[in-house]
Amino acid sequence: MTVNEIPVKDGVLICTDGRPVEPEKCRMCMHSRYFVIDGKQEKSPALAFCQVERVTKVPDIPRSTAVGCAEKRGDGFHNVSNIFS
Repeated sequence: MTVNEIPVKDGVLICTDGRPVEPEKCRMCMHSRYFVIDGKQEKSPALAFCQVERVTKVPDIPRSTAVGCAEKRGDGFHNVSNIFS
């Protein structure tokens, strides 16, 4: 799986569909893999819903400087709740 690291600037990142979003939205996106906080990759809470992945710590997302994103087609945000519906 290829992961793009999307930088956060002034509390906003440019989603793969070209729209500016706050990193907080990425916490529930099925494509988010991690948040970079203080130079370390912290797993995205979305992984607990999308993969067999144990995520027990909620990252301090407002402090993130980048988001690891596995979305490749330019579709942008996909809510993890869509997996269950």
